[in-house]
Amino acid sequence: MSQAYFTRGTGAFAYASPIAYASPIANASPIANASQIAYASQINAAHRGDFSYGFYRRAIKAALFFLALLFCGPVASLPAQSSTSDPSASRNPSSASEANNLETGQVKPALALESSNSSGVVPASNEIRVAKPIIASAGLTQVGLEFGLERIVKGAEPQTLDEFRALESQQAKVVQKVKQVTVNVQQGNSQGSGVIISGDGYVLTAAHVAGKPNLDATVVLSNGRRYRAKTLGMNRNVDAGLLKITDEPAEGWPHASLGESSRLAEGCWCVAVGHPGGWQEKRGSVVRVGRVLAMLPGTIVTDCSLIGGDSGGPLFDLSGRLIGIHSRIGADVTENMHVPVDEFTKNFERLVSGEKWGILPGYEPIIGITGDEQDGRAIITKVNPGGPAERAGVRAGDVVVRFDGTEIHSFRELKEAVHGCLPGDHVRVEVSRENKILSRTLVIGLKN
Repeated sequence: MSQAYFTRGTGAFAYASPIAYASPIANASPIANASQIAYASQINAAHRGDFSYGFYRRAIKAALFFLALLFCGPVASLPAQSSTSDPSASRNPSSASEANNLETGQVKPALALESSNSSGVVPASNEIRVAKPIIASAGLTQVGLEFGLERIVKGAEPQTLDEFRALESQQAKVVQKVKQVTVNVQQGNSQGSGVIISGDGYVLTAAHVAGKPNLDATVVLSNGRRYRAKTLGMNRNVDAGLLKITDEPAEGWPHASLGESSRLAEGCWCVAVGHPGGWQEKRGSVVRVGRVLAMLPGTIVTDCSLIGGDSGGPLFDLSGRLIGIHSRIGADVTENMHVPVDEFTKNFERLVSGEKWGILPGYEPIIGITGDEQDGRAIITKVNPGGPAERAGVRAGDVVVRFDGTEIHSFRELKEAVHGCLPGDHVRVEVSRENKILSRTLVIGLKN
C-alpha cells in the first residue's frame, strides 16, 4: 500500500516503499512532460562528453591520496574532531554518513523508528511500549499550511475567495493523508473506527468500541486488508480505548501525527474521519469537515456530523495532526463529542498495560440489586423487580461468588466488576444458594 511521494523542491522522499528507496531520484517524480525529458537528455549527453576529463581528475586525486597515506600514516589515528573545514560536521556527527547514503541512493524511510535493522523497517512488536516513542514518532499526516490561512487556522471564517480556495486546498491535502491511518475496528458483533498512532501498531479508539481488555479484534485498513488485534486498556471516564495490532507488517504501519488538544480553541477548523454504518469496501472511510464548538473538561464538542460506526474514529486539525477521537453524539447529529488526544497521551502507560477504570458518561451499568457491604461476602439483600438480575433468576439471599469469570469476595468487588461492563453485555454470574453453585446469564442494564 506504500507509495512514493517526491518533493521537487528538496529532492527528498517523505514516505516511500522499499522499491522507491532503490530508485534514482530522477525517476521518482510521477509527473513528466516532453520538455523535462528533453532537458534530461541534454544533461546526460553533457555528462558523457565530460567523462574522460572527469576520469583523469579522479585518477590524479587517488594517486595523491595514496602518497599521503604513505607519508602521514593511517587516517584512523587522527583525532575524531580534528577537522575544522566543515563546521556542520561538528554540529551533526552523522551528517557525513547521511550524505554518503544519499550519494549511493539509500534513503532512510521517514516512518521507521530508529533500529539496528539493516532494512530500515521496524516490524510490529509484541513488547509493551511506553508513551515516549509513540509521542516522538512524527507520523505521516501532518502537512504544511497553504498561504493565506493565517486567520483561518486561528478559528476565523474565510472572508475572501482566496481564503475559501486556500481552505479547500488545505482540507484536500489533509484528507489524502488521514485516510491512510484511519481504520475500521471489528470486535465481536460490533463495529467502530480507530486510528493508528505508531509504527508498531497501536490504535486509538473509543472505550465502548474496544469493549474490554484482552479481547480479539480485527482492524481493516483503507485498502481493505484485515489484521488481527488485541484490545488493551481503557479510561471509561472519558471513553478512551487502546488496541494493538498483533500481525506483523512488511514495514512499519502508517500512522498519524499527534497534536495537542490543549491548544484548541472554539472556532478551530477540524476534519473528522470514520466508517459510518461500518466497513463498506466500495465506499471506504468518510470525511466530514467542521469546527470546534466548545472545549469541556475531557471532551471536545464539534459540529462534524457523525453517526453510528464513526465512534473511535480520528479528529484532525487543519495541519493533519490528531487532536481527538469520536466518542458520542449529542442531542443533535451536528453536536458531537470527542475524546481529547491529551487524555490518551497522559495515560498511555496505563492503557498499554491493559488497565481499565472509570464509567462511561451516560452509560452507567446496573444489574438491579442491593447488597450487604458489611459482610465479607457479596450477599444480595434485594432484587429490583423487572431488573436484569431478576430476569436472570437471581434471588435475594444469593451470594455472588463469580462474575464474568472473576472471583468475587465482597460486594465492593462485585460493584467494580459491574462497572467494568457496558449496558447490553451478556455476563455469566455464579451464585451460591443453599450450598449449591448456580450459573446464570444476565444482560447488563443502563441506569436511567
